[in-house]
Amino acid sequence: MKTIHDLQEILSDLGLPDYRLRQIVKNVCQNLLDDYQDCTDLPKDLRDTLTERAPILSIKPIRTQISVRKDTYKTLFETMDGQKIESVLMRFQDGRNSLCISCQSGCQMGCRFCATGTMGLLKHLNYEEIFDQALYYAHLLKKEDAVLTNIVFMGMGEPFMNYDSVIEAANLLSDPDYLGLGARRITISTSGVVPGILKMADEPKQFNLALSLHAPDQETREKIMPIAKRWPITELMDAVETYLDKTRRRISYEYVMLKDVNDTEAQAHMLGELVKDHLCHINLIPYNPTGSQFSCTTKENIYRFRDILQEYGLKVTVRVTMGQDIDAACGQLAQKNT
Repeated sequence: MKTIHDLQEILSDLGLPDYRLRQIVKNVCQNLLDDYQDCTDLPKDLRDTLTERAPILSIKPIRTQISVRKDTYKTLFETMDGQKIESVLMRFQDGRNSLCISCQSGCQMGCRFCATGTMGLLKHLNYEEIFDQALYYAHLLKKEDAVLTNIVFMGMGEPFMNYDSVIEAANLLSDPDYLGLGARRITISTSGVVPGILKMADEPKQFNLALSLHAPDQETREKIMPIAKRWPITELMDAVETYLDKTRRRISYEYVMLKDVNDTEAQAHMLGELVKDHLCHINLIPYNPTGSQFSCTTKENIYRFRDILQEYGLKVTVRVTMGQDIDAACGQLAQKNT
């Protein structure tokens, strides 16, 4: 929704008291009204002014696609300055509604297997543009008598290259006066930006951290993730140790399974040795086609890889692919519908 500063400025121009701001936020973020004209506790002239000067969403939904199985929604948004971003809602049979949101238009990290990485960085989103992706879907779900249950910063962009806006958005998402999600229902991912991991270790709210590791050794990681040259795996794991020591919170390791690249039994043992002493969970992600040179390893290899990791006492999940038919699965966001 419109920034607090903007709303305060409008109310100040109109000579209205501060409690009107609290009413506006409550109507839009708690009561999930998506039209100011429905905010009947506000004067009609204020509703008209807000409609004209402070659109509820700072981003414009262009198109929403729904997967064949009806469990995945992908929305293409346009920012006020004309850049495009995508968000993905995943609806699980157990009742969870998990939203994958973007923090940038494009991405500068250049991971070889990721479609977003081919775009380069087009724009850092501000906290309002990040927050409004969740607000849009909260409004949509309300019409179906459902609610957002989880937020993951795993859409377009590297969250820790836009750290301040991401944390400000996450703080609003978890603020009980706004969407009020518990901090532990919000996960922020990184491809390995060491300064961001160290900063997040000192955040007062207990947001979850996910690390896109994708290889247990420096050589392989450099081949598929250019960031590994800037922050080698030894430095990265030192930062993880610091994070774990400070927070005592579990970290999630994301590991996309690439055929003949990072899927050998030897690499499974290397990964097990690397993280066996960590409070962690490992997500093995079947590779989703992105037009790159890579292909997904076989199911047999994925499950053998999992079994080896479990021998180290690690908790491991093979991620269920959702939304692949609408290019909404992990790594596939690239504005193909523009």
